[in-house]
Amino acid sequence: MDLKAMESKERGRVDIINLSLSARIIINVEALNMAESVGNYTRHRKAPVVIRTETGYSIVYVPVMSAEALANAYQRLLAQIASARGLPVTKMDLEGYFMKFSDNNIIKAYYIDDLAKILNISNKDPNSLIEALKNKRPGEVEKLILKSSVVADVGGFLYTDMLLKRTSAIRFAYLTPAIDAVEAGAASVSPQMHVRYTPEAREREQAIYYLEGGSSLYVLTAQLLVSDIGRTFYTPEPDKDLEAQRPRRIDAAIDALIALADGLLFGAKRSRYMPQWLVRSMAVSVSKGIVEFNVSPGVTSDYIARTCERASHLADSITDLEIDIYAFSEETSDVEKCINYENQSNKRMRFKEADSHTEALALAKKKIHEYLGSTAKREGSGR
Repeated sequence: MDLKAMESKERGRVDIINLSLSARIIINVEALNMAESVGNYTRHRKAPVVIRTETGYSIVYVPVMSAEALANAYQRLLAQIASARGLPVTKMDLEGYFMKFSDNNIIKAYYIDDLAKILNISNKDPNSLIEALKNKRPGEVEKLILKSSVVADVGGFLYTDMLLKRTSAIRFAYLTPAIDAVEAGAASVSPQMHVRYTPEAREREQAIYYLEGGSSLYVLTAQLLVSDIGRTFYTPEPDKDLEAQRPRRIDAAIDALIALADGLLFGAKRSRYMPQWLVRSMAVSVSKGIVEFNVSPGVTSDYIARTCERASHLADSITDLEIDIYAFSEETSDVEKCINYENQSNKRMRFKEADSHTEALALAKKKIHEYLGSTAKREGSGR
């Protein structure tokens, strides 16, 4: 029996609450993810994408930003927000090093103080603490790590010496140009020359260097599996301390994603390559039921209508599933199509048009709080 099934058997059915978003964003002159340096030339990260041509399909290389870079920015925001709200984070989380208890050597070098605090012991001898971990069950070690770090809770971890793994609740796709933008030729990189001057221009003091910047209509896609946050998976018994913190942990996780998506708070070289950006559209979904629902990636401008169509058919087929979609668009008007799909699903899929991408995110957060409130009431009544 897998862990999800075990949890369901012990606690009764646990609904999956999932937050998903995709946005189409014009980003001009950005150096958000640089991959390598060759001499005095620093290259933008690129990746191959498939586009349709008159003769079939073709591969083109376009500027991208890795999902790892997005996850790093998200976890930095999460650590900052969680710490400000009195939730547990490690010293490494706050410094932006997300090793997250990966093995005994890492624990001895970086996490002894954090674990000693959770274990409430004054003996910080690294070897003694490692021995203490070895004598505990996987479920007990999982709880220790979760109590030490909200970032490990939401962002997942892999403790290799005990083969203890927690899948990340936050998931990102690569930031890539939209397919219709690539087909129209609206995705490119260009090297810009920069010069370092010195007063006397001595040999080897001055330098000319090139930095490659990218511009395109990019697609940001992310998912937050809200119902996994604060839950243990190596033991069916809930932990009272984690359960008490769970609403605040979920709130911090959602707010970190909202901050990242609303203001494009990610990427490198922002001190001198702050990108010019404009959100053209965004679709955000909140689903609750026995399966996850994710919005269609915004690779083409009709993705909001595609999302509503999928949600309508899925909610109609899987009756114990509810889906709410909030969308903002300055590109196309899919409101009538989404309303028609809403009616076809007998209102199990619900659609609301937002005035901005910020409002779409805020409406999704409000819906999640409604679901969490109803869940708390149901659990409190013993049902």
